[in-house]
Amino acid sequence: MSKVCIVTGASRGLGRGIALVLAREEGCTVYATARNEQSLKSLSEEAAGGTKGGSVNPCVLDQSDDGAVQTFVSQVISTESHVDLLVNSAYGGLLAIKPHFGKPFWERPLSVFDSSIDIGLRSAHVMSALIAPIMVQNKAGLIVQISSFGGVSYLFDIGYGVGKAGLDRLTVDMAAELKPHGVHAVTLYPGGAVTEIAAFPNGETPVFTGRAVAALLNKASRKDLERFNGKVVQTAELAVDYLFTDVNGEIPNGPFSGVDAANQCREVMSKPLIQYNLDADLPDTSETNNPDAAGLFPGA
Repeated sequence: MSKVCIVTGASRGLGRGIALVLAREEGCTVYATARNEQSLKSLSEEAAGGTKGGSVNPCVLDQSDDGAVQTFVSQVISTESHVDLLVNSAYGGLLAIKPHFGKPFWERPLSVFDSSIDIGLRSAHVMSALIAPIMVQNKAGLIVQISSFGGVSYLFDIGYGVGKAGLDRLTVDMAAELKPHGVHAVTLYPGGAVTEIAAFPNGETPVFTGRAVAALLNKASRKDLERFNGKVVQTAELAVDYLFTDVNGEIPNGPFSGVDAANQCREVMSKPLIQYNLDADLPDTSETNNPDAAGLFPGA
């Protein structure tokens, strides 16, 4: 039986790569959501070229419209008897952040903060809350939040960090409530990426992120998922454990991606968070919040 997946924010970037890998390489039936109909149709056509029998169903959806999200979920559930995977990848903050690199939070429009929370944290909660009942009913399912290192250390913008930290905590608390029902929730940290928008040096492609999600879905044992449940895992860590690579046949090795970067992130996560550690040094915000940082996102 083909596994049924929902991937939000799938018209470009990491979401697109995740949907493509799940359909082309894993043979899944993927419901891919985004606002851009043309990009979704292009994704569906590319996915159809796979040999595993998977497909991408393009679903035009505005994640800020709760009623539309409810309608979408109802349509999926009326068609499918199960949903095996939900990937919350939609994020609306980057376009709002980019023009304000180098400014402190008090010099940025208040809407910049909202953009990271509304389509990101809140939209992930809404979609998860609507999908959880069918997973609970079937006593099976996996919810993956696409977050980032910004959840544990300053990165780019206050709203960015709060949104990612919120996603991480959303996973923890959802996992606690879902645990008695056999449903798992995991946070995934990709490394710095190379997409239509981002250009991190030697970064990971969306296909690498997609293969990480696929590993969680199809390679991780139930015991592995129980160990990951409520936790943060990183794409490079999964690549080492489940033996997959990026499109060039290698694991990315840029300064913001790959095994070394993952180890540095894991070291940060192994220590008490700043708010619980009175001896911790505050991060240097200028490292990622400066005018030149906008160059990492040429397509935004």
